[in-house]
Amino acid sequence: MSVCMVSPVKMHVKTSKRGIYETFDFRGLSADGRYAFTLKHTVFKPWLGHGSITVAMICFDHKTTKTQSFYEQEALSATQQTQLNHADHWEKCTFSFATGSFFEVSRDVLRGKLHTHQGSMSWHLNMQRHDEVLQPFPQALCYQLPWPRHKIQVRDCFLRYYGKIQCAGLSLSGEFSGSNHHYWGDGYPVEYAAAQCSHFIEDRDAFFYGFSARLSVGKLLTSPYLSMASLKIHGRWHHFNQVRQSFRHHVEALDNYRWRITFLNADYGLNVDIDGRNPRMQAWVGWHAERALGGRSVIKMTPFAVGAVTLYRRGSMELITELTTHDMELKTLLPENHPESSGFWIAP
Repeated sequence: MSVCMVSPVKMHVKTSKRGIYETFDFRGLSADGRYAFTLKHTVFKPWLGHGSITVAMICFDHKTTKTQSFYEQEALSATQQTQLNHADHWEKCTFSFATGSFFEVSRDVLRGKLHTHQGSMSWHLNMQRHDEVLQPFPQALCYQLPWPRHKIQVRDCFLRYYGKIQCAGLSLSGEFSGSNHHYWGDGYPVEYAAAQCSHFIEDRDAFFYGFSARLSVGKLLTSPYLSMASLKIHGRWHHFNQVRQSFRHHVEALDNYRWRITFLNADYGLNVDIDGRNPRMQAWVGWHAERALGGRSVIKMTPFAVGAVTLYRRGSMELITELTTHDMELKTLLPENHPESSGFWIAP
């Protein structure tokens, strides 16, 4: 069953033997649609050596196309590793950095403050949870076995935030709507695009999440695109996530700023067309993600991609619904993008 009610989200970094990259992220859009934020909590433990913990807050302005990005990262000492182990769950996690920065994640509250070279950033957000979880993989067994090595869960598809985000030159307060994601694996796939949206113009209660990824096979080979998607419309979920079908969905385009694909299941087709547009004219951000076996990936993301999702019946081609948005989150990773510095942020 792909959708379920949630129990506390465990930290997998505690039990990993081969190294792990694990994130617990929150995404929100302001009520007027101008501002979006992404709050990332990341724990990284390499196969060999010491790990690190990172918290990053990114604010996007749709009108000015600007972003403000802040982060704090610190190597994990044995004492800090013990501190994380005592947390046990992501929704009961507090961490303090040597600089005085800190973050707190609970079921109902997000708090934090960063002291960085770019300046200070703080947030205090109360959350109203819907507690609807989407597990993109079709069987629970996929989350228990070693394969796939990259696992994702949308912890809450419909999340409300109330509070304030503040830094120099920017003060956001009021209501935001968005989602909460949990990812864990040995890094990221060789190549991928992932998108999600709960802000469609035609139906504010709809939700979409989907991805295409090429996985490493041994040291030299990569798989064809593995793609899955789920769409909730009119109170009903439509899943395109059968394992045997996952390599057959037609990826028409996947590059740094665009993803276009057709999904098919036994009864329905789903056309997905997402365009992140020119990064010089759109609010984008990029960062480096560590890989447990060494090296780093380049991730690019915008919360303001233009998207169209069309659901139709396969046999008759009857149109079921067409949803459009200017607030589709698009995230991409391409193998030809190589880290250009040792820093966390990159120019998109």
